[in-house]
Amino acid sequence: MKQLLTISLILFALPALVFSQATTQVSGVVTDPTGAVIPAAALDLENLDTGVVRKMNSDASGNYAFLQVVPGRYRITVKANGFRTATVNDVQLLVNNPATINIKLEVGQINEVVAVTAEAQMLNTTDSSIGNAISNKPIIQLPLNARNIVGLLALQPGVVYTRDGDTDSRNGAVNGGKSDQANVTLDGVDVNDQMDRNAFTSVLRVTPDSVQEFRVVTLNATADQGRSSGAQVAMVTKSGTNELHGSLYWYHRNTITTANDFFLNASGVARQKLIRNIYGASMGGPIIKNRFFLFGNYEGRKDARDGQATRTIPSMNMRQGILQYRRTNGTIATVTPTDIANLLDPRGVNQAALRDMQKYPVPNDTSLGDGLNFVGFRFTAPTPLRWNNYIARADYLLDSSNKHTLFVRGNLQNDNEQGMPQLPGLPANNVTLRNNKGIATGLTSLFRSNLISNFRYGLTRVGAEDSGINNFSFVSLRGMDPFFGTARSLATIVPVHTVAEDMNWIKGSHTVQFGGVFRHISNRRVNYRTSFSGASANASWLVGSGSGLNAPFTDMASTQITQFRWAMADVMGLVTQGNAQYNYLVDGTVLANGAPVLRNFRSDEYEFYVQDTWKINRQITLTAGIRYSLMPPIYEADGQQVSPNIPIGDWFNMRGGLAQQGRSQMEAGRISFVPRDKGGRDLYAFHKKNWAPRIALAYSPNTRTTMRAGWGMFYDIFGSGLMRTFDATAFGLSNALTNPAAVLTIQTAPRYTAMDQIPAGLLPPPPPASFPAVYPDLFAITNGLDDTLVPPYTMTMNYSLAHEFTSGWFIQGSYVGRLSRRSLIRRDAAMPTDLKDPASGMTYFDAATILARQVVAGVPTANVQRLPYWENLYPGFTAGGLSPTQNVYNRFRANQYDWTYALYQIDTGAGQGNCVAANRCSRLGPYAFYHPQFSYLSVFSSVGGGNYHAAQLNVRKRYSNGDVLDFNYTYGKSIDLRSNTERVGTSTGVLWNPWQPGLMKGVSDYDTTHLFSALGVYNLPVGKGKRFGSAMPGWADAIVGGWQLSGLWRWSSGFPISVFETGLWPTNWNNNNWALWTGVPVETGRYKNMTSAAGTSGPGLFRDPERALAAFDFEMPGGIGTRNGLRGDGVFNIDLNVAKRFLMPYKESHSVQIRWEVFNLTNTARFDVNSLSLDISSANTFGRYSSTIGEPRIMQFGIRYEW
Repeated sequence: MKQLLTISLILFALPALVFSQATTQVSGVVTDPTGAVIPAAALDLENLDTGVVRKMNSDASGNYAFLQVVPGRYRITVKANGFRTATVNDVQLLVNNPATINIKLEVGQINEVVAVTAEAQMLNTTDSSIGNAISNKPIIQLPLNARNIVGLLALQPGVVYTRDGDTDSRNGAVNGGKSDQANVTLDGVDVNDQMDRNAFTSVLRVTPDSVQEFRVVTLNATADQGRSSGAQVAMVTKSGTNELHGSLYWYHRNTITTANDFFLNASGVARQKLIRNIYGASMGGPIIKNRFFLFGNYEGRKDARDGQATRTIPSMNMRQGILQYRRTNGTIATVTPTDIANLLDPRGVNQAALRDMQKYPVPNDTSLGDGLNFVGFRFTAPTPLRWNNYIARADYLLDSSNKHTLFVRGNLQNDNEQGMPQLPGLPANNVTLRNNKGIATGLTSLFRSNLISNFRYGLTRVGAEDSGINNFSFVSLRGMDPFFGTARSLATIVPVHTVAEDMNWIKGSHTVQFGGVFRHISNRRVNYRTSFSGASANASWLVGSGSGLNAPFTDMASTQITQFRWAMADVMGLVTQGNAQYNYLVDGTVLANGAPVLRNFRSDEYEFYVQDTWKINRQITLTAGIRYSLMPPIYEADGQQVSPNIPIGDWFNMRGGLAQQGRSQMEAGRISFVPRDKGGRDLYAFHKKNWAPRIALAYSPNTRTTMRAGWGMFYDIFGSGLMRTFDATAFGLSNALTNPAAVLTIQTAPRYTAMDQIPAGLLPPPPPASFPAVYPDLFAITNGLDDTLVPPYTMTMNYSLAHEFTSGWFIQGSYVGRLSRRSLIRRDAAMPTDLKDPASGMTYFDAATILARQVVAGVPTANVQRLPYWENLYPGFTAGGLSPTQNVYNRFRANQYDWTYALYQIDTGAGQGNCVAANRCSRLGPYAFYHPQFSYLSVFSSVGGGNYHAAQLNVRKRYSNGDVLDFNYTYGKSIDLRSNTERVGTSTGVLWNPWQPGLMKGVSDYDTTHLFSALGVYNLPVGKGKRFGSAMPGWADAIVGGWQLSGLWRWSSGFPISVFETGLWPTNWNNNNWALWTGVPVETGRYKNMTSAAGTSGPGLFRDPERALAAFDFEMPGGIGTRNGLRGDGVFNIDLNVAKRFLMPYKESHSVQIRWEVFNLTNTARFDVNSLSLDISSANTFGRYSSTIGEPRIMQFGIRYEW
């Protein structure tokens, strides 16, 4: 604590601390007609909107630089003895986008004024950062479907886009980096989503009419930026000016002009209702001219709309207790309730379960489920929405010399969104309420013309409540969605305080910046999502993973087994899995079932930097800096925090070391938990070596060409996912206990009685309310924290060559690279070990694979030869006169492809009497491979990594009237171990075999070889005063003049995807593998009428799904299958706006614009690879898509009155 206090004092004592992202700069050289520099030239920089003037003189080398400039329109005036006064008019300076304007003076008298034609170059001649800036005009005029300014990031090279508002980890990945690493600021203050870090998100809604500038750096941000390793997005709120300006606007969407969703149409469901009205007003002007300015904006949105949802439900036959499966010869077999009673259990089907299955609607979709017993239901339902946004900003010049400028900005929003019901006719599953708000203030001070300070303070507060409908414990049936709502409530308050300032000092040819930033983040949570116990009819929890459920049906195709087991357990009502939730306080207080869990997490961040931009000469600029970050671990402020007695990372390494020495897992010790204030540790270590150097070199052989190269090191933002994991699974406080798997049988499993009645005796008993809390030996599936993790970091590099043409065209080609190291990735710390036999030198994976291959080949037990591995480890396993190897082989043969369950039987002695337990047949005794406490322990660890390399092309055109055209292309490849962000679920993005992590290496989930994007705003040059028809009368101009076209275009090649196997666990106890691609060629494409094995047709991935299915096989022990070997659809989308502007006859500065916007102009359906049915255990729907990656065509009509 003393250390943090010292750091805080240093921070506030510094004269400068970070983040200039709300400002910009302009610099250049003043020369005479011969090119010789002119020292001591007097320069004025005047803001044309506010009248504010800044002054300085050029240095001995003729250089000048105005730093910390508010973005806007400016005039530069230059005076020098013996030369005419030069004026550069209407210079547009964009946020965080350094501009270079070189000015050549003419010989003459100083009282002679000459207008100099010079524009701010699009060339970056200062550093190696790659990015773009967009001013207010294109922001207003572009057809932005979600009206989300941060979403403009999706139109930059190297940025992956799926759809607006998509929380998929692929959406928003930038240049090979994860999508949760973007850093978003508004007026230099943090507005990031601290909880989920979803891409393209500002927690304060920024409306198009309120933003002055948008700037993004996608790679190699300089040291004064780069809080994270992703894109750096900076936005600036509009200010008032000396003139009164404003707008009134209304946009409307209607069902009549909206196309139906592809799959709703195919299912015979009417298109979703959509009535959307967006309305607002903005106004800015002077309170005191040239001194005090005010701007305000209100925007409301009201939707009377339908959402759509899909549910997997039981087939009509299944509701009667009748099941079906596909035979090995391809025909369909039927299993009746009588068959079930005769072949499996005299009690037969469960009438209570069937009675509840009758509550489902009639199915209407064959793309979901297995196509036989589980089918789909697709529907629409009302999801009304109401948003209100209020934004205001005041700017004040504190002194008449314009040296000190103060601004204050405030945001307030109130949102109410209703979610989908579970099924038609039911109430909404949840209602989301948000009242986010923020305030920011900044002070820019010119102490001298070469010494400038920029101070910022901001409070950004998220207030969110997601009120769920469910408030009881329930029993679910695996393979189908419940027929009742399951959403539970969560309320969060997340205030973020930011204190920041940076200092700019010009000394000769050096521009030095230094500073730092402090953030204090709180997260108060009232959580009902971990307040209830539950149960499931889960066939995989039975002995043998439920193999007895399909044993009598010997002609069943292997691709049907898993889903059939689930269906059989459901109709028999076998409630096998009990998930108990026991919540305590650290003082031992027991919380009742259903009582909320309260947490108050906090974290602090400290960052410091120094940077020098050295203009070596007029052609070469070197920028070098270093950033240092201190991010103490997140902590629970009310003391509700525990840590394991052994760091999980150390425990995992200990397990691996024991396995390599041929020793038992029982020697690893048991995990227990102690409170943080009673000898416990932090959630993870406080890492103090986060130094991040940056260097860039820019060479400009002339004023139109630049070559740039750079390298930088960046640390990731992390912690929110760890916080959620701790919130849910901090043993001793939040105790999630599950009854052990592979204990219950068909005969002993309790039966289903009602959806809200958990069978007695199924739930594990509560642990003692005391510490240290020892996790019981339940062979549990759970989650935790690896407190040995260290901050992930990235190294980026780029080289670019750019040229700006005199006509306003700009072209740039770049190489972009990223090397990610120590990336956060989940791994199973309880994974059964690759135990080595010291005598033979063989390991488990090798020895098990030899037997597994013989099982698949159908080798009789009598023909199985002795393997030294099994003979040495299980010398006494000689039951039935068989060798130890043959007895082990029989376990594998009885659990074909479910190799982890075979190992469980061997390792624990299940089914072998007391042979192993009594050490009579095993040299090491029970739990030589597994650990008795955990069968699966998912933890975040910093063991990931990845590489990205790309070529990028940027073509831009800037018109003098503010029109723009941008075109971007990226050809790249991204490789990693896993691609998921920190916010994903605990069983997602896991290293399935952490003993051999390299097996997971493959192209990233967000890898797309080709990415195209474009945006444009173009006013037709027709009408009065235009290139064509400049002399036409007013009535003609009212018809043919004032037309504008604007649009967006995105196209990407296909996303990668993997085939997987469900219900069989060859390598990991809890995670199914990807299937193994055998190498047989598979023909993929976009087939809108692919015929599945079940005979149904619909959009699919394969020309021949049965042939494709045959190209994949089940994995061997230790293997993980083929990752991302297939490619599906990518993105294609065109958005268009056609607008007509009418000048008002009473004042030409007043106008009305009528707009017609079309989103997805061509109504193109591209399908989402994540919706593909690619389970080789579900042949009937294999290769079928079930959702699109974008929306259907939507039209929007608007009218704007501007003055």
